[in-house]
Amino acid sequence: MGLRHLHLPYRAPFLYPPYSLASRVQEHARRQLLDFKDAIVLRGRPPSPPTLISFTPLPTYTLGRRQTAPLSEDEVARLQAPLHVASSPKLLTAAAAATTTSTPCLPVSIVSSPRGGLTTYHGPGQVVLWPVLDLRSLHHKQFTVRCYSRLLEDTTIATLGSLFGLAAFTTADPGVWVRPEPAKIAALGVHLRRHVSALGTAINVATPGSDVTSEKLNPWARIIACGLEGKAVTSVAAELAAATTTPDAERDPLPQEAVTATAWAEELARRIEVDGVDVVGQPEVMDLLADLIRHDASVEEQQFVTEMRRVLGV
Repeated sequence: MGLRHLHLPYRAPFLYPPYSLASRVQEHARRQLLDFKDAIVLRGRPPSPPTLISFTPLPTYTLGRRQTAPLSEDEVARLQAPLHVASSPKLLTAAAAATTTSTPCLPVSIVSSPRGGLTTYHGPGQVVLWPVLDLRSLHHKQFTVRCYSRLLEDTTIATLGSLFGLAAFTTADPGVWVRPEPAKIAALGVHLRRHVSALGTAINVATPGSDVTSEKLNPWARIIACGLEGKAVTSVAAELAAATTTPDAERDPLPQEAVTATAWAEELARRIEVDGVDVVGQPEVMDLLADLIRHDASVEEQQFVTEMRRVLGV
Protein backbone atom coordinates (compact mmCIF):
# COMPACT_ATOMS: atom_id res chain seq x y z
CA MET A 1 0.00 0.00 0.00
CA GLY A 2 1.32 3.43 -0.95
CA LEU A 3 0.47 7.00 0.02
CA ARG A 4 -2.22 8.36 -2.29
CA HIS A 5 -1.41 11.97 -3.25
CA LEU A 6 -4.17 14.24 -4.53
CA HIS A 7 -2.82 17.61 -5.63
CA LEU A 8 -5.55 20.13 -6.41
CA PRO A 9 -4.45 22.06 -9.51
CA TYR A 10 -4.34 25.85 -9.77
CA ARG A 11 -3.28 28.43 -12.31
CA ALA A 12 -1.82 31.74 -11.15
CA PRO A 13 -2.66 34.55 -11.01
CA PHE A 14 -6.44 34.08 -10.61
CA LEU A 15 -7.51 30.42 -10.63
CA TYR A 16 -7.12 28.88 -7.17
CA PRO A 17 -9.37 26.30 -5.46
CA PRO A 18 -11.55 27.64 -2.66
CA TYR A 19 -10.51 26.42 0.80
CA SER A 20 -13.99 24.94 1.20
CA LEU A 21 -13.44 22.68 -1.81
CA ALA A 22 -10.24 21.24 -0.33
CA SER A 23 -12.18 20.67 2.90
CA ARG A 24 -14.72 18.61 0.96
CA VAL A 25 -11.94 16.41 -0.43
CA GLN A 26 -10.48 15.99 3.05
CA GLU A 27 -13.84 15.03 4.56
CA HIS A 28 -14.44 12.54 1.73
CA ALA A 29 -11.09 10.81 2.37
CA ARG A 30 -11.64 10.89 6.11
CA ARG A 31 -15.14 9.45 5.82
CA GLN A 32 -13.78 6.50 3.83
CA LEU A 33 -11.43 5.59 6.68
CA LEU A 34 -14.08 6.14 9.37
CA ASP A 35 -16.65 4.06 7.48
CA PHE A 36 -14.12 1.24 7.21
CA LYS A 37 -13.62 1.31 10.98
CA ASP A 38 -17.41 1.04 11.43
CA ALA A 39 -18.15 -1.66 8.85
CA ILE A 40 -17.40 -5.08 10.31
CA VAL A 41 -18.38 -6.69 7.01
CA LEU A 42 -15.49 -4.92 5.27
CA ARG A 43 -12.82 -6.04 7.73
CA GLY A 44 -11.53 -8.68 5.35
CA ARG A 45 -10.85 -6.09 2.67
CA PRO A 46 -7.95 -3.65 2.59
CA PRO A 47 -8.84 -0.17 3.88
CA SER A 48 -8.58 3.00 1.87
CA PRO A 49 -4.91 4.00 1.60
CA PRO A 50 -3.46 6.89 3.58
CA THR A 51 -4.04 10.06 1.59
CA LEU A 52 -2.24 13.38 1.23
CA ILE A 53 -4.22 16.36 -0.09
CA SER A 54 -2.06 19.27 -1.22
CA PHE A 55 -3.31 22.59 -2.55
CA THR A 56 -2.84 26.35 -2.80
CA PRO A 57 -6.18 28.04 -2.10
CA LEU A 58 -7.75 31.40 -2.70
CA PRO A 59 -6.78 33.78 0.13
CA THR A 60 -8.39 32.49 3.34
CA TYR A 61 -8.17 33.32 7.03
CA THR A 62 -8.99 30.38 9.29
CA LEU A 63 -10.13 30.87 12.89
CA GLY A 64 -9.04 28.19 15.36
CA ARG A 65 -10.98 26.93 18.37
CA ARG A 66 -9.30 29.43 20.70
CA GLN A 67 -10.87 32.24 18.64
CA THR A 68 -13.93 32.33 20.91
CA ALA A 69 -14.81 36.03 20.62
CA PRO A 70 -16.70 36.93 17.43
CA LEU A 71 -14.96 39.28 15.02
CA SER A 72 -16.26 42.83 14.91
CA GLU A 73 -17.60 44.29 11.68
CA ASP A 74 -14.41 46.34 11.34
CA GLU A 75 -12.24 43.24 11.83
CA VAL A 76 -14.22 41.31 9.21
CA ALA A 77 -13.95 44.20 6.75
CA ARG A 78 -10.21 44.46 7.35
CA LEU A 79 -9.59 40.75 6.81
CA GLN A 80 -11.87 40.49 3.78
CA ALA A 81 -10.42 43.48 1.94
CA PRO A 82 -9.20 42.28 -1.49
CA LEU A 83 -5.60 41.06 -1.49
CA HIS A 84 -3.11 42.07 -4.19
CA VAL A 85 -0.91 39.06 -5.00
CA ALA A 86 2.53 39.61 -6.56
CA SER A 87 4.08 36.71 -8.47
CA SER A 88 7.69 37.41 -7.44
CA PRO A 89 9.66 39.22 -4.70
CA LYS A 90 10.79 41.79 -7.28
CA LEU A 91 7.19 42.62 -8.25
CA LEU A 92 6.21 42.64 -4.58
CA THR A 93 8.94 45.17 -3.79
CA ALA A 94 7.84 47.34 -6.71
CA ALA A 95 4.19 47.13 -5.67
CA ALA A 96 5.03 48.04 -2.07
CA ALA A 97 6.89 51.16 -3.25
CA ALA A 98 4.17 52.29 -5.68
CA THR A 99 1.21 54.47 -4.80
CA THR A 100 -1.04 52.30 -6.96
CA THR A 101 -0.63 48.66 -7.95
CA SER A 102 -1.61 46.58 -10.95
CA THR A 103 -0.92 43.23 -9.27
CA PRO A 104 -3.76 40.65 -9.45
CA CYS A 105 -6.46 41.26 -6.85
CA LEU A 106 -8.19 38.27 -5.21
CA PRO A 107 -11.17 37.97 -2.84
CA VAL A 108 -10.55 36.86 0.75
CA SER A 109 -12.61 34.39 2.81
CA ILE A 110 -12.91 33.82 6.56
CA VAL A 111 -13.70 30.29 7.80
CA SER A 112 -13.77 28.49 11.14
CA SER A 113 -11.37 25.57 11.60
CA PRO A 114 -11.46 22.62 14.03
CA ARG A 115 -7.75 23.03 14.81
CA GLY A 116 -6.51 24.63 18.00
CA GLY A 117 -5.02 28.10 18.09
CA LEU A 118 -6.17 31.46 16.80
CA THR A 119 -6.13 33.05 13.34
CA THR A 120 -3.83 32.08 10.50
CA TYR A 121 -3.72 32.53 6.73
CA HIS A 122 -3.66 30.23 3.72
CA GLY A 123 -3.36 31.34 0.10
CA PRO A 124 -1.20 31.96 -2.97
CA GLY A 125 2.51 31.46 -2.38
CA GLN A 126 1.80 28.72 0.13
CA VAL A 127 1.32 24.96 -0.13
CA VAL A 128 -1.13 23.37 2.30
CA LEU A 129 -0.53 19.69 3.09
CA TRP A 130 -3.28 17.63 4.72
CA PRO A 131 -2.51 13.96 5.45
CA VAL A 132 -5.59 11.82 6.09
CA LEU A 133 -4.56 8.62 7.82
CA ASP A 134 -5.60 6.32 10.66
CA LEU A 135 -2.99 6.64 13.39
CA ARG A 136 -3.90 3.12 14.58
CA SER A 137 -3.84 1.44 11.17
CA LEU A 138 -2.06 -1.90 10.86
CA HIS A 139 -1.08 -1.08 7.26
CA HIS A 140 1.55 1.56 8.06
CA LYS A 141 3.54 2.83 11.02
CA GLN A 142 1.36 3.76 14.00
CA PHE A 143 1.52 7.04 15.91
CA THR A 144 0.40 8.56 19.19
CA VAL A 145 -1.11 12.04 18.97
CA ARG A 146 2.12 13.67 20.10
CA CYS A 147 4.24 11.56 17.75
CA TYR A 148 1.95 12.42 14.85
CA SER A 149 2.46 16.15 15.42
CA ARG A 150 6.18 15.49 15.53
CA LEU A 151 5.88 13.54 12.27
CA LEU A 152 4.45 16.61 10.53
CA GLU A 153 7.22 18.81 11.90
CA ASP A 154 10.00 16.36 11.03
CA THR A 155 8.64 15.79 7.51
CA THR A 156 8.56 19.54 6.92
CA ILE A 157 12.05 20.09 8.34
CA ALA A 158 13.50 17.28 6.22
CA THR A 159 11.81 18.59 3.06
CA LEU A 160 13.05 22.15 3.58
CA GLY A 161 16.55 20.80 4.12
CA SER A 162 16.73 18.38 1.20
CA LEU A 163 14.91 20.55 -1.34
CA PHE A 164 16.16 24.02 -0.45
CA GLY A 165 19.10 23.58 1.91
CA LEU A 166 17.30 25.41 4.72
CA ALA A 167 18.11 24.53 8.33
CA ALA A 168 14.65 24.53 9.90
CA PHE A 169 13.80 23.63 13.49
CA THR A 170 11.04 23.63 16.10
CA THR A 171 10.67 25.82 19.19
CA ALA A 172 8.32 25.92 22.16
CA ASP A 173 5.84 27.64 19.83
CA PRO A 174 3.92 25.57 17.25
CA GLY A 175 5.14 25.31 13.68
CA VAL A 176 8.50 25.13 11.92
CA TRP A 177 11.04 27.96 12.10
CA VAL A 178 14.28 29.17 10.49
CA ARG A 179 17.09 31.70 11.22
CA PRO A 180 19.00 32.34 14.46
CA GLU A 181 16.21 34.74 15.49
CA PRO A 182 13.25 32.46 14.75
CA ALA A 183 10.93 33.30 11.86
CA LYS A 184 8.00 31.03 11.10
CA ILE A 185 8.15 29.29 7.73
CA ALA A 186 5.44 26.63 8.23
CA ALA A 187 2.28 26.41 10.34
CA LEU A 188 0.92 23.29 11.99
CA GLY A 189 -2.63 22.33 12.93
CA VAL A 190 -4.12 18.92 13.70
CA HIS A 191 -7.62 17.56 14.24
CA LEU A 192 -8.34 13.91 15.04
CA ARG A 193 -11.60 11.99 14.94
CA ARG A 194 -11.29 8.45 16.29
CA HIS A 195 -7.57 8.56 15.46
CA VAL A 196 -8.19 9.60 11.83
CA SER A 197 -6.29 12.79 11.02
CA ALA A 198 -7.32 16.01 9.36
CA LEU A 199 -5.55 19.30 8.66
CA GLY A 200 -1.75 19.21 8.75
CA THR A 201 0.88 21.76 7.80
CA ALA A 202 1.23 24.76 5.49
CA ILE A 203 4.60 25.84 4.09
CA ASN A 204 5.22 29.45 3.10
CA VAL A 205 6.89 28.93 -0.27
CA ALA A 206 6.71 32.45 -1.69
CA THR A 207 4.40 34.48 0.57
CA PRO A 208 5.38 38.02 1.66
CA GLY A 209 7.54 38.30 4.76
CA SER A 210 7.29 40.55 7.79
CA ASP A 211 9.26 43.27 5.97
CA VAL A 212 6.23 43.99 3.74
CA THR A 213 3.94 46.11 5.91
CA SER A 214 1.17 46.93 3.42
CA GLU A 215 -2.09 45.15 4.28
CA LYS A 216 -3.06 45.31 0.61
CA LEU A 217 -0.05 43.16 -0.31
CA ASN A 218 0.75 41.12 2.77
CA PRO A 219 -1.97 38.97 4.37
CA TRP A 220 0.17 38.49 7.48
CA ALA A 221 0.11 42.26 8.10
CA ARG A 222 -3.61 42.00 8.91
CA ILE A 223 -3.24 39.52 11.79
CA ILE A 224 -1.01 38.34 14.61
CA ALA A 225 -0.34 34.93 13.05
CA CYS A 226 -1.54 32.15 15.38
CA GLY A 227 -1.61 34.72 18.20
CA LEU A 228 2.21 34.79 18.45
CA GLU A 229 2.92 38.46 19.11
CA GLY A 230 6.27 39.80 17.93
CA LYS A 231 7.18 36.72 15.89
CA ALA A 232 8.38 37.14 12.29
CA VAL A 233 6.93 35.26 9.32
CA THR A 234 9.11 34.26 6.38
CA SER A 235 9.05 32.05 3.27
CA VAL A 236 11.32 29.75 1.30
CA ALA A 237 11.75 32.41 -1.40
CA ALA A 238 12.69 35.09 1.15
CA GLU A 239 15.22 32.84 2.88
CA LEU A 240 16.85 31.81 -0.40
CA ALA A 241 17.02 35.43 -1.55
CA ALA A 242 18.63 36.51 1.73
CA ALA A 243 21.27 33.80 1.40
CA THR A 244 22.60 34.94 -2.01
CA THR A 245 24.11 38.04 -3.56
CA THR A 246 23.13 36.94 -7.07
CA PRO A 247 21.13 39.63 -8.95
CA ASP A 248 17.39 38.93 -9.33
CA ALA A 249 17.64 38.36 -13.08
CA GLU A 250 20.29 35.64 -12.64
CA ARG A 251 18.63 33.70 -9.84
CA ASP A 252 16.97 30.34 -10.25
CA PRO A 253 13.18 30.45 -10.73
CA LEU A 254 11.05 30.78 -7.62
CA PRO A 255 10.31 27.52 -5.80
CA GLN A 256 7.00 26.05 -6.89
CA GLU A 257 4.28 24.88 -4.53
CA ALA A 258 3.66 21.66 -6.49
CA VAL A 259 7.35 20.70 -6.38
CA THR A 260 7.37 21.25 -2.63
CA ALA A 261 4.23 19.13 -2.25
CA THR A 262 5.79 16.28 -4.24
CA ALA A 263 8.94 16.27 -2.11
CA TRP A 264 6.90 16.46 1.11
CA ALA A 265 4.73 13.51 -0.01
CA GLU A 266 7.79 11.38 -0.71
CA GLU A 267 9.26 12.22 2.68
CA LEU A 268 5.98 11.43 4.45
CA ALA A 269 5.62 8.08 2.66
CA ARG A 270 9.10 7.09 3.82
CA ARG A 271 8.40 8.09 7.42
CA ILE A 272 5.06 6.26 7.71
CA GLU A 273 6.68 3.21 6.08
CA VAL A 274 4.46 2.66 3.03
CA ASP A 275 5.39 1.66 -0.52
CA GLY A 276 6.06 5.06 -2.06
CA VAL A 277 3.60 7.62 -3.41
CA ASP A 278 0.69 6.93 -5.76
CA VAL A 279 -0.03 10.23 -7.52
CA VAL A 280 -3.66 10.66 -8.55
CA GLY A 281 -3.90 12.02 -12.10
CA GLN A 282 -5.47 15.40 -12.79
CA PRO A 283 -8.47 13.95 -14.71
CA GLU A 284 -9.31 11.74 -11.72
CA VAL A 285 -8.85 14.65 -9.30
CA MET A 286 -11.19 16.84 -11.36
CA ASP A 287 -13.77 14.03 -11.59
CA LEU A 288 -13.70 13.74 -7.81
CA LEU A 289 -14.13 17.50 -7.35
CA ALA A 290 -17.06 17.55 -9.77
CA ASP A 291 -18.70 14.64 -7.95
CA LEU A 292 -18.27 16.25 -4.52
CA ILE A 293 -20.05 19.45 -5.60
CA ARG A 294 -22.71 17.78 -7.74
CA HIS A 295 -25.59 18.40 -5.32
CA ASP A 296 -24.29 21.14 -3.06
CA ALA A 297 -21.75 23.78 -4.03
CA SER A 298 -20.95 27.44 -3.65
CA VAL A 299 -20.64 29.67 -6.68
CA GLU A 300 -16.86 29.85 -6.12
CA GLU A 301 -16.57 26.06 -6.08
CA GLN A 302 -18.63 25.65 -9.25
CA GLN A 303 -16.68 28.35 -11.06
CA PHE A 304 -13.33 26.84 -10.11
CA VAL A 305 -14.21 23.31 -11.22
CA THR A 306 -15.74 24.50 -14.48
CA GLU A 307 -12.85 26.79 -15.38
CA MET A 308 -10.13 24.35 -14.32
CA ARG A 309 -11.71 21.60 -16.42
CA ARG A 310 -11.57 23.97 -19.37
CA VAL A 311 -7.94 24.89 -18.70
CA LEU A 312 -6.85 21.26 -18.30
CA GLY A 313 -9.02 20.00 -21.15
CA VAL A 314 -10.57 17.23 -19.03
